[in-house]
Amino acid sequence: MKAKEMMQQSVLTATPDMSLALAWRLMEDHRIRHLPVVLENRLIGMVTDRDILSASPSTATSHTQAEITVYMGTTPIETCMTQDVMTISPEADINLGTQQMLDSHFGCLPVLAQDQLVGIITEIDLLRGYLVAAALAGARLAVKDAMQDLMIIVTPEDLVSTAYQRMQGGLVRHLPILDDADKLVGVITDRDIRQAGDFGEPYLPGQELTGRFARMTVNEIMTTQVHTVRSDTAVTEAAELFLTHKFGCLPVVRHDGTLEGILTVTDVLRLCLATLNSGHASL
Repeated sequence: MKAKEMMQQSVLTATPDMSLALAWRLMEDHRIRHLPVVLENRLIGMVTDRDILSASPSTATSHTQAEITVYMGTTPIETCMTQDVMTISPEADINLGTQQMLDSHFGCLPVLAQDQLVGIITEIDLLRGYLVAAALAGARLAVKDAMQDLMIIVTPEDLVSTAYQRMQGGLVRHLPILDDADKLVGVITDRDIRQAGDFGEPYLPGQELTGRFARMTVNEIMTTQVHTVRSDTAVTEAAELFLTHKFGCLPVVRHDGTLEGILTVTDVLRLCLATLNSGHASL
């Protein structure tokens, strides 16, 4: 299958002079993590939510809240965007595109034709395509073949600032929450943390989050109703959960409720790509 058969043609973009505050609000409103930056429909960069958080000043410094607001509203995203962006041609094989996306860590792949942005492919787009193409092979593959068993965790009593720092240090967006018996009691995501700290501001800098949540505990904002899978669950079933509910991760639990691992969309894509490359199916 070619990239043009899987890409989204309607792409939300930003211009290099867009402010950090406006770019942040666009991401929050549309529940996306990255914005292609274009100039006359020519891709010149990519900005992510982490780029904006990293570029945001903090009131922990000598800056006042008013100064930070002005900074975020007047500083253009070109100051923090990534200029060297991995892209794909509409005619390129999607297996190649998948490998490029996994290597780039952006979670999306802009599609260019004659240097013009004509579409974008996200992890969910790829997962949807692989789920169809790898159905027969996927039925014989289990979650245990793709899951991560080395995890960063928190407890309900941990500070939210601790959870946020662990996410930042581990470059992850979600953490499983365990009780004293190592049983899963919830999940906390970076979005949970940002929403809990959104006091009507158009952004929330990373260092500011740490300060505001210095006394708030994880159990105050964690999600307790969590979809889970078992290690012997079919990968196709887990993929359907990702597509239906737009989850960022699925905790993998044992029969006694203890945590065995965690599964992300990226994990499933890596397994599907390896399966397809081994000759079990084609896309």
